[in-house]
Amino acid sequence: MVLGMSPARGQAADNSDRQYWVQTIIKIADPVINNLSKDQLKKKIHIGRSSSALASSREFVTHMESVGRTIAGIAPWLELGPDETPEGKLREKYIKMTCKALANSVNPKSNDYFNSTATRQILVNSAFLIQGLLQAPTQLWGNLDATSRERLIEQWKSTRTMKPGNNNWLLFSAMVECGLKEFGGEWNFSVVKKALDSHKVWYKGDGIYGDGAEFHLDYYNSYVIHPLLLQVLKIAVKYDSSFLPFLDEEWIRFTRYAEIQERMIAPDGSYPVLGRSVSYRSAAFQVLGACALFQRLPQSLKPGQVRGAMTAMLKRLFEQPGTFDKDGWLTIGVCGEQKELGDTYLSTPCVYLCSLGFLPLGLPANAPFWCEPAEPWTSVKAFSGLEFPIDKFIKP
Repeated sequence: MVLGMSPARGQAADNSDRQYWVQTIIKIADPVINNLSKDQLKKKIHIGRSSSALASSREFVTHMESVGRTIAGIAPWLELGPDETPEGKLREKYIKMTCKALANSVNPKSNDYFNSTATRQILVNSAFLIQGLLQAPTQLWGNLDATSRERLIEQWKSTRTMKPGNNNWLLFSAMVECGLKEFGGEWNFSVVKKALDSHKVWYKGDGIYGDGAEFHLDYYNSYVIHPLLLQVLKIAVKYDSSFLPFLDEEWIRFTRYAEIQERMIAPDGSYPVLGRSVSYRSAAFQVLGACALFQRLPQSLKPGQVRGAMTAMLKRLFEQPGTFDKDGWLTIGVCGEQKELGDTYLSTPCVYLCSLGFLPLGLPANAPFWCEPAEPWTSVKAFSGLEFPIDKFIKP
C-alpha cells in the first residue's frame, strides 16, 4: 500500500470524503451561524486570546469577526441550493439560518448588531462577507429581505472612512467597492484601481505577491491576496477591459500557487507552519481549493489527487483533540489548542477563516473532484519512490 493512501482511496470513490467535508464544515460553522440566527452570538461565542495577546479594545464586537469568514467558506456549498437528498435538505436549513443571521447582524435592535463605527475590523468582515455573497448570489443575497440588503449596503459604505494599510488591506477596501457595485450599482473605482495597480507592482515572481512592497514568507497569498485579487479583477474587467491582461496573468499565477500548495501537503496531511496567523489552519490552502472549485487546476494535478491531499490535511487538523473546545467552538492553534501560536491581534473568532479551506464543496457531488478515485499526491509519490513530475517555476 502506498504511504498516505488507505485501500479504499486507491479504489472507486464513494463520496465518503465529501460526507466528511460536509460534516466538518457544519461542525465549524454551526456555532457561528446558529447562534447569530438566534441573536445569541455575542452572548455565546468564546472570546479566547492567545498567550501573547492583551485585552483588545475591539473585544466587544469581535464576535463579528467570525461571521464574514465563516460565510465566505460555506457560501459556495450553500449556492448549490436545496434538493431532496440529505445534503440538499441540510443546505436548505443553513441557507435559511444564514439569511436570518445576516438580518440580525445589521438590525440596530439586535443584540448581535455589528456597529459599523466601532472598529476597523468591520472593513475586514465586510470584505470576507462580500467574498461569500459573490459566491452565493442566488441562495444568500437572493433570499435576503430588502431591508437587510439595504442595511448591508449602508454598512459597507460606512467602511469608506477607514483607511487601509498599504498592504493586503487594499484588497479589503477594493472588495467592498466591488460588493457595492455588484449589489448596489455604484462604486468608487479609484479604490479598486489603487489595489490592482499596487499588487501588480508587488508581484515577486513564481506565483507569489508581496504583502505590500515587502516579501513575507507566510500564507497571506492564500488567506487574502490571491483570492481577493482574482475576484476583484473578475469584476473590474466587466467595466474596464484594460485590466484583462492582468486578469490573464493572475490566472497563471493563481494556478501556479495552487501547484506549489499541493506539494506542501505531506503524506500525513501536515504542512510547513510558516509566518503569522497560522491559526487560520486550512485557509492556508484556500487557493488550491479555489482552483478545484473553479475547475482551473493546473495540468499537473488531477482532481482525485487534490481531493486526497486536502482530505488528509483536513483530517490532520480537525481530528486533533483540542481543536474544538467543550462547547464546540474552535480554539487558537494549528493542530489542537496551542495558545502560544496566536498573534497579538488574534482572538478565537478570527480563526474561523479556516472555513475557506472547504471551497470545493461548491462543486456538485457528481463532479470529478468528488467522483474520481483518490490518488497519491506529490509528496506521497516523492517519499514512496514513485514517479512524479519535476517542478518548474513560471516566469514573471
